[in-house]
Amino acid sequence: APTLFQPFAADPREISYSIAWRFHDKALSFKNVEPRSDEHKGNNIVAVSYGDNFPIYRWFNVWPWCGELQMDLQGALWAVFAPSHESAPLINADYYVGIPITYGIGCWSFRLRGYHISCHIGDEFLLINPDFDRRNPSSEFLDFFASYLYQEQVRIYGGGGIAVTQDSSFQCGRAFAAGGVEVRPKALRGINCKNRFYSVPFFAMHLCYRDKQDQHLNSTFALGYEWGKCAGLEKKVRVFLEYHDGYSVEGQFCMEPTKYLSIKTTYSY
Repeated sequence: APTLFQPFAADPREISYSIAWRFHDKALSFKNVEPRSDEHKGNNIVAVSYGDNFPIYRWFNVWPWCGELQMDLQGALWAVFAPSHESAPLINADYYVGIPITYGIGCWSFRLRGYHISCHIGDEFLLINPDFDRRNPSSEFLDFFASYLYQEQVRIYGGGGIAVTQDSSFQCGRAFAAGGVEVRPKALRGINCKNRFYSVPFFAMHLCYRDKQDQHLNSTFALGYEWGKCAGLEKKVRVFLEYHDGYSVEGQFCMEPTKYLSIKTTYSY
C-alpha cells in the first residue's frame, strides 16, 4: 500500500532518488581554483540523492478515529559535486537515517519522526581549500508535522521540531518550523484507466525557519510535472524547476546565505 504521509515535493531534503543541476549556488564556491573555462563559471553544482522509505508494520482501525498507523525506517544520502572543476570533486555529503511513525485518517495525515543526520566534507574540496574550517556537524532531531489534502488537489502542511543533541563543534540552531502548499489541478490531470497511470502539473512551496538562521526565511518553490501509478506503492516521477532563496541546506554550509535555480528530477512517493 502507499505511504500514509507523503513527502513534501518542494522540500530540498525530500527523501527520494534525485538528480539536479543548480545554477549559481554561491554557498558552495571554490575559493582557490578557477573553473576549466569561462563557460563553466558561475558556481554550477550537480546535486544527487539516494533515499527511500521502508515500511516495517501497519496497524488498522487505530484509536477512536479508526485510522491507520505505520512505523517505517528511512535512509538517505545527499551529495553535491562541482562539475565545472577538474575531476568534478565532491563538496559535501549528508547522511540520514530516521524512524517515522505516521497516522492517516481521511484527508488528514500526521508524522512523528526521530532522525540522525551527519555531514562530511569531500576530500578533494579540502585539498583545493586547505584553509577551510572543517567541523563535525552531527545531530539528532525530533519533529512533528500535520498535513491536510483538500479535494485531492490542494495540500497544506505545517509543523516543527527540535535538535535533541548536537556536536559541540557545530551548532546550527535547536528549533525549526516549516510549512507549505502543494497544488495539483484536477482539470489538467490526465488518467489512463487501463494502465492505472496518471500525469499532472504541480506547483509546490516549502518555507522553513531555524532559530540561528534569523536573517532570512528559507523559501523553496517547485514548478513542473508529475507522473505516477494509481495503484500499489504509488511512487512518482517528478521533473521540475526548483528555486531556493535562503540558507544553504548542505551540511556545514548551512549558515551561508544563498539562492539558486535548478532543474531537478526525483523518484519518490
